[in-house]
Amino acid sequence: MRKLSLFILTFILLFISGCSTKHKTASYDIKANTQKVINSNSKTWIFNEAINSKQTKIGVSNKINTSVVSKANDLDMWTTSKGSFKSIAVGYKQTSFLEWKKLTRKHYMKSYQKKIHYMSVNQVNEALKALGAKFEINKLTDLVFLKPELGDLSLNQAFVAKGHKLYAIDIQYMDVDQTTTIERGKSFVDTQNKKSVKHLNLNNLNGTWVAPETTTSANDSGKLLVKDGYLYQRRYDSFERSAIQDLSKYSLISLNQNSTYALQKREAAQAGYQLSRDTIASGDSLGYLYLFTNKKELIRIGAGQVTKYQKTNDTISSTDLPQGQVDIFTRVDTANPRNAASTITTKAGPSVVGISSSINYLTDSEAGRIIKEQVAQ
Repeated sequence: MRKLSLFILTFILLFISGCSTKHKTASYDIKANTQKVINSNSKTWIFNEAINSKQTKIGVSNKINTSVVSKANDLDMWTTSKGSFKSIAVGYKQTSFLEWKKLTRKHYMKSYQKKIHYMSVNQVNEALKALGAKFEINKLTDLVFLKPELGDLSLNQAFVAKGHKLYAIDIQYMDVDQTTTIERGKSFVDTQNKKSVKHLNLNNLNGTWVAPETTTSANDSGKLLVKDGYLYQRRYDSFERSAIQDLSKYSLISLNQNSTYALQKREAAQAGYQLSRDTIASGDSLGYLYLFTNKKELIRIGAGQVTKYQKTNDTISSTDLPQGQVDIFTRVDTANPRNAASTITTKAGPSVVGISSSINYLTDSEAGRIIKEQVAQ
C-alpha cells in the first residue's frame, strides 16, 4: 500500500513538473520568436489595424472595438534592425519591464502614481486576439519593452512579433472619473510581401517617359525627362530638377536612421511596393515618389494614387528639354558646390534659378526648398 502511494505521489509530481516545463518552454518561445523577427538586418512595419475599449471608474471593459483609422491616414510606422526600433525620427532600444515601469512612473507626482495601473496577462491576450494573433503570452515579460535612445520619454506600448506581423499593445492606464475610450493596441505588417524591384543601371534610364492615362495640365504635363542621373519635368513657367538616387550607394545603417527615407518607404508600401537598397528612385517638390520598376517603366506614388509612366524614347526632344536649360543647371551647380540648382523659371524677364541645399528627395527633408535665387547666366 505504501509503495502504491509513493508511486502515485511520484506520478503526480512528474505530471506537475512536465506541465511546468511545457509552460516555460511556450513562454520562452514567444520571446525568442519576437527576438528572431526583430533581429534581422532591417524590417519596415506599416500600420494595419488599431483597437480600443471603454474605461470607467470601475476599470477597463473587456469589450474591444476596432478603431476607425484609415491605413492611408495613420502615420505610425516602425523600422526594426538588429533588435533596435525606430519610429520615423526617434530611436528606441530594449529594456526590462521593471526599468520601463520606473520610466513611465517618474513623470508623475507620487499622488498620481497611485492611479497608474498595468494591463493583466489576460487583458493583453484579449488585445492580441482582437488584432488577429493566433498565440497568447504567459507573462508580461514575454513582451518587448522599449526606452528611447535619447531622453527618458517612454512609450506606453510593449511589443511582440510573429511572422509578418508586429503587435504594439498598450500596457499602462490610469484611473478615470468618467467613461472614456482608451487605445488597446495596434498591429503592423512588414513590407516583405510588397512588390520589389531589381537593381537597374542608371545609364539605361535616359530618355522620355510618358504617362498615357494622365490628363495634362500646367502642373502636370504627364511627361518626365531623364538625363544623366536627373529627372526633369515642366511645371507652369518652370523646369524642375531632382536627383535620381541609387540606394545601393547608401549603407543599410544610414538608410535605417534616415527619417525621410522611412516616410518614402511607407508611401511605397501603402501603394504595394517595397523600397530597398536595390531601388532606383526620385522625388519632387510636391511630395511624389518616382520608382523605376524596370528600364521601360516607372511609377509615380502620391496623393493616394499610383500613376504609371512608360519609356517612349531613349532620347529627349530639344523642345521638351532645351540643352540650354541643362547647361544653366550645370553652371549653377559648379558655382554653388555645396548646393544644387533645383528650378529654372522663365517669365517676362531673364530666367531665374532656384537653388536648394539638396535635390535628394529620398533622403533629405530639405530637398527642393529654395534657399536663394539668382539670374541665369
